[in-house]
Amino acid sequence: MKIGIMGCGVISNQYIKDIQRLYKDLEIYMVADVKTEAAEHTAEEYGIPLWGSPEQLLACSEAELIINLTPPVMHTDINRKILQAGKHVYCEKPFALSLEDALEIQSLAKERNLAVGCAPDTFLGSSMSTCKKLIEDGWIGKPLYVSANMINAGVETWHPRPEAFYEKGGGPLFDMGPYYFSALVNLFGPVRSVYAAARKGFEERTIYTKERFGNKIAVNTPTHFSTIVEMKNGVLANMNFSFDIAKSTMPMLEIYGTDGTLEAPDPNMAGGTPKIYRREQMLAECFGGKDQCDGGFCSLPELYQDVGSFVRGAGVQDMVTKLSKDQKEDAQIAVHVVDIITSIFKSAESGMPQELVTTIGEK
Repeated sequence: MKIGIMGCGVISNQYIKDIQRLYKDLEIYMVADVKTEAAEHTAEEYGIPLWGSPEQLLACSEAELIINLTPPVMHTDINRKILQAGKHVYCEKPFALSLEDALEIQSLAKERNLAVGCAPDTFLGSSMSTCKKLIEDGWIGKPLYVSANMINAGVETWHPRPEAFYEKGGGPLFDMGPYYFSALVNLFGPVRSVYAAARKGFEERTIYTKERFGNKIAVNTPTHFSTIVEMKNGVLANMNFSFDIAKSTMPMLEIYGTDGTLEAPDPNMAGGTPKIYRREQMLAECFGGKDQCDGGFCSLPELYQDVGSFVRGAGVQDMVTKLSKDQKEDAQIAVHVVDIITSIFKSAESGMPQELVTTIGEK
């Protein structure tokens, strides 16, 4: 399938490299950007046949699917235009900044008989696929609880234009929440309710990249969230998302079951090594036996092909594979994730738990 890429910013390089390296069913036929010189540079660097403006990409008859890599505040408008142009759309996260917008795009795709999907696709990778099989095969017994922590000091040390991360549609929840929530619902199904508190640790941030070193930018969105997530199957998750903390030893993702603990790899990555601590290790130590892992977690092999850790594009290939079988991706997980994120904002603002209105697994 010939595809187009809308938006030639930082993340476009990763998509292009990985699609050209891994997914031979996909041909990147055209790239576009409001700054056409950026599109021209990208096309020349990666040997892409055509480049131009967003309007030219929408009018390109050869491109059947467009990957939307524009800033989050533009996602809904661009997704709408792509579908109205008669093309399938795969959107970078977040899918939308409101549940109403997410449902509108999902409905429009169905109305136009087109596929719509959204990043992240890291839960399709080798590490989370392995974790899912380990849980289903009973390695930790019945899952009970989850601890997840996306904690760092923000993006201004590496991103050349960090302003969007501290405006509406930015912050750690919209930026990184989709990776954690997509992994969570892929492992355990839909979320029932959320309860959250939020804070803004700093009123302004300092940019540390070379070109703009020392510049100050305002912070106009919460940058720390403490959240309780209740799954419909009874699993309870304690999740923290922060751009305000220099260093932490909290686990990125741990899953606790009746028979043990699963230390899962970073949900932002497609590959990584899962680790297991079985309950009988603790019992062996208590009663004088020998723990074969010396009291620690045992590393387990990934059970699926690892094509790299920081990899993008599997979701696009998944959409195209489904289309070849006359199946259309309908962004159920993406819409549910938007519902989770916006419900967390509502809970933090109101101080009250919020029931979700969407689910997954139903057509």
